[in-house]
Amino acid sequence: MRSPPDPRQERRAALAAPGALLHCLGALLLLPLIASAQSGAETNFFNPFSSRDPLAETGRESDHLTGDWGGWRTKMLERGFHFQLGYIGETMASVSGGLRRGGSYNGLVKAALEVDTERATGGWRGGNFFASALALHGDSLSAKRVGDATALSNLDAYDSVRLYELWLEQSLWDGRVSLRAGQLLADEEFAFTEYGGLFLNSAFGWPHFISANTVNTGPAFFATALGARLKLEPREHFYLQAGVYDGDTFDDPLGGDPRKNARGTRFHLGGDQGVFSLYEAGWKWNQGEDAKGLPGNAKLGGWHHSGVPATGAQSLHGLYLAAEQLAWREAGDSGQGLGVFFRAGGSPSNRSNFNLTVDGGVRYQGLFPSRDNDIAGLAVAYARVSDRVRTAALAGGVTPLPDHEIVMEFDYQAQIKPWCTVQPCVQWILHPGGSNAIADAVIVGLRTNLTF
Repeated sequence: MRSPPDPRQERRAALAAPGALLHCLGALLLLPLIASAQSGAETNFFNPFSSRDPLAETGRESDHLTGDWGGWRTKMLERGFHFQLGYIGETMASVSGGLRRGGSYNGLVKAALEVDTERATGGWRGGNFFASALALHGDSLSAKRVGDATALSNLDAYDSVRLYELWLEQSLWDGRVSLRAGQLLADEEFAFTEYGGLFLNSAFGWPHFISANTVNTGPAFFATALGARLKLEPREHFYLQAGVYDGDTFDDPLGGDPRKNARGTRFHLGGDQGVFSLYEAGWKWNQGEDAKGLPGNAKLGGWHHSGVPATGAQSLHGLYLAAEQLAWREAGDSGQGLGVFFRAGGSPSNRSNFNLTVDGGVRYQGLFPSRDNDIAGLAVAYARVSDRVRTAALAGGVTPLPDHEIVMEFDYQAQIKPWCTVQPCVQWILHPGGSNAIADAVIVGLRTNLTF
């Protein structure tokens, strides 16, 4: 999500420059290890965007830069307490087109605590508590250098130290029913694709068919919202879920100013901006180690916002479809191979900003010998400007008329250690901002992900 204009931006840019230099130098020092490092444990690094953290079930000392803390990490896990700490550092630069050339640095720290209530109390079965906080810093390349609508970095956020997630979940009937309530994220449970999570452009994360059409992009990175989510799994490979959240996490009907909720401590539901709800049905096939076929999944969903004054409508809704499939698997290995993903969503053209968005791509894990955990990927996203926006532009004499924005991205995520990855990327953004008024932009970037 792109930050609004802020008088502190120039100071942030000045502070970001030395950070970008240090990040590049540090990454370059690590790059020789990529060629020499042999494939080891499964890629299992901490994802600061999500509480879907694979480390909660492993606790391996090698998964953390700081090791096992003299055995304390393992002891705490056994008692149901899992402490998480991760950092992402990212350097991005516009090398052609856009508003002007230049670079930026963004960083994110996430600290979290997950508690398994059965292990912690010895009696409360099926409970799970999660709390986390973020420290965000950097500069918006999209706003200051490129002018794109989709936000070319999913780290693009308001500089702040803030409360992130704070929720309690209760599972019943062997996990077939679960209810989660508190300060929640919807983007980690609805409308996402696991394969799309590789890419750095925001278009492949929280989908643009939602984020561009509501008052703000919440409940998603970087702002959670008060709400509840109910999930039913009547069969092993089928689920139904629904979530209801505060309709405006910033309490700002003019477009979502994060300064209205600068620390993430605003607890509110409803009000003038209404509520935001999501509904999804999902199917999975060929899951598990004993499955003979190739694994995949599909999901069909819809969303509704009961008040969207930023687009001039009293309410807005949309539908979406997402699917991903492991298309080819290397012999004798369940993780390596070629995967494909696709996602599309639409909403009424007379109420939306972008009425149709589509994204998809391919990724390959283990492309090179001895690099079994590295992942290469290529993805494309398309966002079509709605008739409502085009009509307003025509009436205002705006030329050229807005039409669409297209993003193409290539990434290679190299695992140096189970607790460290380095990921260079290249993006090509056509019609930044939704028209050819701004020249097509070429972006290069480098991201480092650490798990402490």
